[in-house]
Amino acid sequence: SGDTMASRTFSTSKSYGKPRPNRGRGLAILGGIMAVILVMALSLTTGWPVGPRTKRRMDEAMQDAYQWEEAHFHIGGALHRPHPLSRRPLRPDERDQFSKRGEGLVLLPGDDDARSDGEDHWMTSVLDAVDEAGLKGPSRCLDLHVGTVRPGGARGNHRHKTRDESLIVWGGSGRIRVERPGMGYHDYVVDRDDVVVLAAPAGSAHAIKADDGEGNVMMLAACSDAPPTDGPDPNTDYRVWSDW
Repeated sequence: SGDTMASRTFSTSKSYGKPRPNRGRGLAILGGIMAVILVMALSLTTGWPVGPRTKRRMDEAMQDAYQWEEAHFHIGGALHRPHPLSRRPLRPDERDQFSKRGEGLVLLPGDDDARSDGEDHWMTSVLDAVDEAGLKGPSRCLDLHVGTVRPGGARGNHRHKTRDESLIVWGGSGRIRVERPGMGYHDYVVDRDDVVVLAAPAGSAHAIKADDGEGNVMMLAACSDAPPTDGPDPNTDYRVWSDW
């Protein structure tokens, strides 16, 4: 029985004599906790890797990149649909108070050209109209085109990345949408008797839609500072807004 007791004592002593695996696990956990504390300390003091300074710098970099992107290119225009800035369409006036980078829509008086002859006859220059409205447009016309928008139809709904474009629109009632880069967009309601100038600098989307109604045809003359392309322009985002 002595041998048995000795054997049991030895066996029990041996079972309690295995602290190494538990000690190693505890050291690993402690090391992990220390690593987390170290990362948090670095984050708070140096901004690495996700501290406040880094987040601020990332936000500033993203803002700069977004502004540069607006002026030069836009990846996947359908993925970026600016939101409305007002619930009701606005009426254009002789100044666009919302213009940030020269984009906008302005109501023309119709008598700013010496060749105009009252309300029944008017003439204007696209380039001069944009300048007088305080907007940003092309300095020359390398692509000049005219067209119509049939009742219930639409044109535009695109964003030129590398060209400034200005348009004179008249003859019908409808809506004209002007993107405010970095903000959203404004919708303007125009009447048949209105003559408006629309300025869309590079990076600013625009769209035109005519109201339904027999004979309600909107007419436009557009001028841009880049030559026309053969087919879709690779430097233009199409179908910017899904509701247009």
